[in-house]
Amino acid sequence: MTQTPATAATRALSGVVLGTLGIGAAYASAFFPHTVGAAGPYLMAVAVPVCLIATMTLGAVRGSRLRGGLGWPMLLLFVLVCVLVGGGLLLALLLPPDTVASPYWLGLPRRAAVVVYGVGILPLFVLPLAYAFTFDARTLSDADLARVRAARMRHEPADEAPAVESQAVDAPLARP
Repeated sequence: MTQTPATAATRALSGVVLGTLGIGAAYASAFFPHTVGAAGPYLMAVAVPVCLIATMTLGAVRGSRLRGGLGWPMLLLFVLVCVLVGGGLLLALLLPPDTVASPYWLGLPRRAAVVVYGVGILPLFVLPLAYAFTFDARTLSDADLARVRAARMRHEPADEAPAVESQAVDAPLARP
């Protein structure tokens, strides 16, 4: 199934909205009785990866085209983010409560170790590698840069009148 940029952007925006609503509902669940509020952390563990993936997808859509497509790199990132972030948060929620005699993982109680190392540090190694492997396909090409420079030249004011210089002194960020 081929996605158009408009379809990908619409789905990504829907994901951002749904993820944000889920995060808001997870926070709001703290004000409800324990039977309802107990679902909040699990909702947060699902909504955060949804927001992350939807935001990454929006970054891959540029104008009327998909920059480099949404192929295997985005799918790999989706799986890694879901496993590392969502799975790590769910694992921390499902582990039994820590006691004084509980084992430590790399110097931290189990739940804290899962959150710090699995959710916080491990993605710092994975996501830059994914960016590095897809850099050439995802960044601006020479033709794109030339198009941006040409657009800038079309909209740049001419260096002609001293009145423009006096305006620049009064309002340095204003364009004539």
